[in-house]
Amino acid sequence: MFKQSLKKLTISALLGMTSLLASAQEQPPIRILIGFAAGGNGDILARLMAEELRPILGRNVIVENKPGALGRLAAQALKTNPADGTSYLLAPDSWAIFPTITTSETTLRYNYKTDFAPVARIVSFPLGLFVSESAGVNTLKEYVDRARANPNLAVYGSSAAGGITEFLGLVMSKEFGFKMNLIPFKGGGEVKTNLIGGQIPVGIMVAGDGLSDTGGKIKPLGFFVEQRSSMAPNVPTFKEQGYNIVNGGAFSGFWTNARTPESERKKMEDALRQVLAKPSVQERLVALQVRADYADGRGLGQQVDRLITYWTPIVKESGFKGE
Repeated sequence: MFKQSLKKLTISALLGMTSLLASAQEQPPIRILIGFAAGGNGDILARLMAEELRPILGRNVIVENKPGALGRLAAQALKTNPADGTSYLLAPDSWAIFPTITTSETTLRYNYKTDFAPVARIVSFPLGLFVSESAGVNTLKEYVDRARANPNLAVYGSSAAGGITEFLGLVMSKEFGFKMNLIPFKGGGEVKTNLIGGQIPVGIMVAGDGLSDTGGKIKPLGFFVEQRSSMAPNVPTFKEQGYNIVNGGAFSGFWTNARTPESERKKMEDALRQVLAKPSVQERLVALQVRADYADGRGLGQQVDRLITYWTPIVKESGFKGE
């Protein structure tokens, strides 16, 4: 009799698992759209999230790479995809902030404030000013003193024109009291290469790029955030060193179509909270040079709005013109 009962329980459990699998397969997959090509850290982050979300949501979760136009193609796809909780955009904060300030809605083919809804912030990572060994300086104060006297040192590399790494240079110019001249590159990798080679004295990069193995050829002078980063606790902030530049922290989050039902947004928001609370996930994120930093949709939306308000007058004063 015991064997029969055990057999019935086993069959029942197997049927239950089969039913769950069938249900997951019958439902359309949830798509995480990203504006990057496969293989980079943004892609790896998206695939990590997809892997961890599947068992929580009981759904298949896939990553769709839509690189190009600085993330606009992925955002345009989110706008036109069904607003039923099956499409989400995973992107860094810059896609929402600077195009909103610099580029017309006609060019973007979307309106950030009306077409999209924030779901959750998932990770954050600081930006810093890194100096080439060839510049011959060891501290931020030493660099500022020398660059004030020598305009050839008052030059900084940026990973792109029209983004935070360019506009942080404008804030530095005001704080330092002299003009910092921009040299734009195509990505943080080029900035790093030119720093190592001594072609530029300093460059603005995300911590992950600047702190990775460089053979001692470059070093951080400071991070543009309120508090020291756990990624490099021995590196002081600009604020600690007497320069009030604190809005240089970057982050990535999830957004969805503004017409997506709130109940679906909340499901994803809660699932992401559970994912980021897992120590194993936090460890894997450290390997990507970012840290788990959860905020709900409301918190993410408020943070982006604050940064748009902060950066708008700085960008407009610079005279920068988007497409």
